[in-house]
Amino acid sequence: MSLSENPFFRAESITKSFGQRQVLSGISADFPRSSVTAILGPSGCGKTSFLNILAGLMPADSGKLIGFPQVSFSYSFQDPRLLPWLSCLDNILFALSGLTDRQSSMERALRFIKAAGLDAYAAFKPLQLSGGMRRRLSLARAFAYPSDVCLLDEAFTSVDLKLRIELMNLFSLLWREEKRTTIFVTHDVQDALYLADRILVFSSKPARLLDIHTIDSPREARRYGSKDFSELEELLYRQILS
Repeated sequence: MSLSENPFFRAESITKSFGQRQVLSGISADFPRSSVTAILGPSGCGKTSFLNILAGLMPADSGKLIGFPQVSFSYSFQDPRLLPWLSCLDNILFALSGLTDRQSSMERALRFIKAAGLDAYAAFKPLQLSGGMRRRLSLARAFAYPSDVCLLDEAFTSVDLKLRIELMNLFSLLWREEKRTTIFVTHDVQDALYLADRILVFSSKPARLLDIHTIDSPREARRYGSKDFSELEELLYRQILS
C-alpha cells in the first residue's frame, strides 16, 4: 500500500525524556486521514512534546513514526507567531511563497482571509488587530498553507469563552474547505468534545495513552457545552484527573 493509500498515520511506542525526567512513555496511536484528533490531558503532561515529535521538530528517544516523516505540516499555536512587519495578507502570502505562482497564491490567500472574516483588514499589520483577530489570522494562515497535516497547539486557549467558541467555529469552517488531517492538543474537555472525531487521553507525566474515544456525531450538529456527551464528558474528567 502506498503512502497516499494508507488511511492512517501512526505513532508506535514513542518515548521521550529530558535528562532524568521522562515525559512520554510508550505511546502508540493511529491518526485517520481527513479526521480531527484531539490529544487531551493535564497541563504539562507532554502533549506538546508529542506533537513536536510527530512533526519532526524533536526526535523521540525510541519508537517509530509511520507516514508522518513523508508529509508536510502547518501549525497554529497559542501564540499566533505572526510576522509583525507584514500585513495580514502578506503573512499568508509569505507562508505560500514558492509553492504556486503569484496569482494562485494571491487567490488562495484572499479566500482564507475572507473565510476568517478579515478581508476588510487585509492591509492591516498584526499589531493593528485585536488579539482575537490575530488568532483568526493564525488559523487562516495554517489552513491556507496546503499541508498534509495541520497541527494546533492550544490554539483556542487563554481567551474568553465567546472568542474561544468563535475560533473553534472558524476552525470548523476552514476544515470543511479541504478536510485536512488535523491533530490538536488541549487540556479542555469541552473543546475536545466540540471539535474532535477522536480523542486520545494522556495521563499525567510521564504521559501514557489511557484511552481512545470516537465521536460519531456530526461536528456541525454539536453545541458547545451541551449535555449530549455528558457520560463521555464525565469519563474524560475522571481520566485526566486520575
